[in-house]
Amino acid sequence: MRIAILSASALLLTACSGGPTVVNSDLQHHHWNLSAINGVAIATEIKSDLEIAEHFTINGLAGCNRFFGSATLEGNRLVADPLASTQMACSPAEQKVEHAVLQTLGKGATVNNNGNELELVGAQYTLTYTLADWM
Repeated sequence: MRIAILSASALLLTACSGGPTVVNSDLQHHHWNLSAINGVAIATEIKSDLEIAEHFTINGLAGCNRFFGSATLEGNRLVADPLASTQMACSPAEQKVEHAVLQTLGKGATVNNNGNELELVGAQYTLTYTLADWM
């Protein structure tokens, strides 16, 4: 009986741990297109993408400005700090997307990756990316 309880407890703890840990190689050398913020699809005319390259350098299009920098992955938490970006004027819709992307990457987000979809869950925004192709 005691063994059954310990086994069930271990199984429950594993199930509640948030799934398998994401490692650097799961994210590197992919091109991701932003498809939704907080579950709401972004307008098709707004382009936002993300690439994570060798040595975990990160770059992409936030909304209308390009961003670049380096990132770290600790456990399932991705943080891109420091980030730099261009400073072009954006439409209000692009600016909302850009703010969500830069804030989420800069402050850090929990990573959920199922291969074709990458979800970055930050304090305020959940960014959903769709795999576009290999870099």
